[in-house]
Amino acid sequence: MTPDTAGARGSRTLVLGVGNRIMTDDAVGLEALAALGRDYRLPGTVDLVDGGTLGLDLLVHIEGYPRVLVLDCVMLGREPGAVVRVEGDEIPALLGRCLSPHQVGLQDLLGVLQLLDRVPERLTVVGVEPERIDPGLELSAPVRRALPEMLEAAVGVLRGWGLAVERRRGGGGG
Repeated sequence: MTPDTAGARGSRTLVLGVGNRIMTDDAVGLEALAALGRDYRLPGTVDLVDGGTLGLDLLVHIEGYPRVLVLDCVMLGREPGAVVRVEGDEIPALLGRCLSPHQVGLQDLLGVLQLLDRVPERLTVVGVEPERIDPGLELSAPVRRALPEMLEAAVGVLRGWGLAVERRRGGGGG
């Protein structure tokens, strides 16, 4: 990333969806990202990025943003469909508990950002506990039912950061 790009992102917010679309509940972060963009009016300072399963390659997407919201499948041993919100210093502590199927990539990514002294000022993960992660294109019933709550949690984070987020008329989101 060039200094010009980092400076341009300095007042922006990144919403990053992470997951694998062909691994059932692992796709929930990507589904939430799509619904957020479709069902809500977001300020022009919010960038939505489908991070897929990029791992360390996400560094170029995150670097320079002061506020980053990650939408993902989270595995903390709760009931399938439980919505989880993890912020700031809680994130590295929970990575040891397998926060996400992408934990190695996410853990390494946070480590690199720390080494570079470029950790976002505000970093939050909003996710849903999966029922299953195996080959397939459909979310499980508990995860599908949790999507509206996940969206409301994500919108709550963005509003908490002072951003005006409004539901579109007819939007199916949370």
